[in-house]
Amino acid sequence: MSEHHHHHGHDRTGAKQPEIFHHERAARLDDPARETYSPTQRIVELLTVPTHARVLDFGAGTGRYALAVARAHPQATIVAYDVQPEFLAMIRERARDAGLHNVEAAERYEGRFERILCINVLHEIGDADIVQMHHALAPGGSALVIDWNGAIERPVGPPNDHAHTPAEALARLRAAGFAAEEHPDPAFPYHFIIIATTH
Repeated sequence: MSEHHHHHGHDRTGAKQPEIFHHERAARLDDPARETYSPTQRIVELLTVPTHARVLDFGAGTGRYALAVARAHPQATIVAYDVQPEFLAMIRERARDAGLHNVEAAERYEGRFERILCINVLHEIGDADIVQMHHALAPGGSALVIDWNGAIERPVGPPNDHAHTPAEALARLRAAGFAAEEHPDPAFPYHFIIIATTH
């Protein structure tokens, strides 16, 4: 059982960003301006959630994406995973206020998921977390990894030495056991998008 109980407090070896994004800066995650270069609706579409899927939002933050997926897919179960209890409390409150009963905010996750969402998190987490994510992906499932592109000039996001290039991200995901391919999308000018699957 213990292998499913890791969280990203333990081992951040391989992470590009020196520290995780702190909950006190939560408002930045909900800045409406983000929709212009990282549209939530498009993220929900790219995730292609099957009807009764279990979905893991890995590093869910304020729950912005977990709640959008839950709203779009009422038959799916969304587990919003984060290591910061303040974020989890925020997600629970927002899910309750929105009347969404298919969202569970958790500091641990168990079992397998047909879909995994990993938004702006890859550069913050250690290699061990990526391996855990690979273990959590159900056979035939897919992970949607969207992160700041460290290979281009951007007016937003972390400095480039804290972000991955697409090649670095692909290498990390493949090293953890994923098959991974880049899927550029014009709706995301400052991010790379990778679909990672089990072999």
